[in-house]
This record gives sequence, structure tokens and C-alpha cells, in this order.
Amino acid sequence: MNAKTIEGWIRSLGRRYDVLIAEGLIPNQPLQELYEGRDRLYLEPALGLSLSFWAETKRLETLFITLLKSTPSTVEYKGELPRPLASTMTKSDIRSHFGVPIESGAPVKMPQPGGMTGGWDAYHLDPSTHPNIKLVCKYSSTFQVKALVFTLIDKSHV
Repeated sequence: MNAKTIEGWIRSLGRRYDVLIAEGLIPNQPLQELYEGRDRLYLEPALGLSLSFWAETKRLETLFITLLKSTPSTVEYKGELPRPLASTMTKSDIRSHFGVPIESGAPVKMPQPGGMTGGWDAYHLDPSTHPNIKLVCKYSSTFQVKALVFTLIDKSHV
């Protein structure tokens, strides 16, 4: 996977599954339901990458990128990321680039095998290029970025 493809997915948040397939932006694979009745459907186009769609509309709402293995079943993404992101970053790196977060979560102790987390920060992306999109950075207990989550701010589930 490359940075251009990932940037295309970020810009495509809010668009429908069938349109993304027709435009060749995502692989023509069936969406997966984690368990029956779930309100989200998933597509894993590459190791460590997951696209989440609202089941009712099949609208792309979230891109999840795993950078660090945090459980035995976690798979890390090893490809390119759009600038200024990199596969190895710290909380300090994120804050020096994006500034003060719009929201933050404190470190918490998760049930095993998760263990202690380093919390999270959320940032609005530039509305001129990424309207209605925020980035959530999740941190390990050592404040390494373990996951990047690009998601719609207003999902409009009415």
C-alpha cells in the first residue's frame, strides 16, 4: 500500500462503498460483518488497515491504521503513510506537528492482553482539504503512536 492510496481513502470518508469500488479506490471485496446485527461493516484491504462502513448506507466512516502490535492478534501496517505521518512517531511528534488536540483521553488500563495504554489525542484536519474529518492518535504506554484513526466528525446517523 502507498501514501497516495491512503490519502485517497481519507478524502473518500463519507462516500459510499459502491462508488468507491466503481472508481477503483477500494478492492471489489465483500464487506464483512463482525457479528450478526452489527451496525458497521468492514473491509481490510491490507494487513494493518481497516475501513469501516455504516451498515445501513454502506458509507465509509473510518480508516483505522495499526502501527504497533498491542495484542497477539494485532497485525501492523508496514507501508507508506501520507506526510507528515510516519510509521514510528511519538505523542511529542504528533503534538509538535498538529498542535493542541481538540480532545484527549488519559491513559487507561485495559483487560489483558491489552494492558496499559498511553491515552489518545484528536485533531481536526484542515477543513479546506479534509472537511468533516478528524484524526485520532492512540498511544502505547511508552507514548509511541500505536494507531491512527481517520473518521468523520459528523456521521449523521438519523
